[in-house]
Amino acid sequence: MHRAPTLWHWVVAGLVVSLAGVGYDVARAMPQRTLPDAMRHFTHEAAPIAPPSGRVTAAVPAAVLLQLSDCSGNLRMLHVLHRGSTKRHIQLAVIWYVGPVSDSTNIRAELPAWTAAIPLRPAPTPVVQQFASLGHTTTPALLVLDQEGRVRFTTQSPRSSREVAGLRKIIEGLTWIEEL
Repeated sequence: MHRAPTLWHWVVAGLVVSLAGVGYDVARAMPQRTLPDAMRHFTHEAAPIAPPSGRVTAAVPAAVLLQLSDCSGNLRMLHVLHRGSTKRHIQLAVIWYVGPVSDSTNIRAELPAWTAAIPLRPAPTPVVQQFASLGHTTTPALLVLDQEGRVRFTTQSPRSSREVAGLRKIIEGLTWIEEL
């Protein structure tokens, strides 16, 4: 013989569901251990592109770390990412910034128009620490993952036209996939 659930049963069930939700929120809010983990919810699968050369490429996820002072003329990194074939090869997933939250409005106003759809987020401390451990103690810095979501490349903003050209070649090489 089955008894109907009592009020006590419903209260316990509600608490269990609430605790599960809190646990999920805590897990999402915890600092990420690696740079790819920190980017994970900003990235999505990019479709392969078949350019006229016949090589198949796929956009790879990337992130930029910057600060408000970079916006006064040190945004070459973003301009490189949006030129020519590079914009097909790189999917800028997030722009992290270092500094107070109040800087976000001023940074957004200075960013190129094409970045309007890119999330602008404060850089979590573990992200800044990982960039520093890779030798990037100044901004802007670029992080590029590979097709498998591993850190493939990090660099500071190019300082010359020669470095811009080199960065484009590196990005092309990172996104090139041999046809089988």
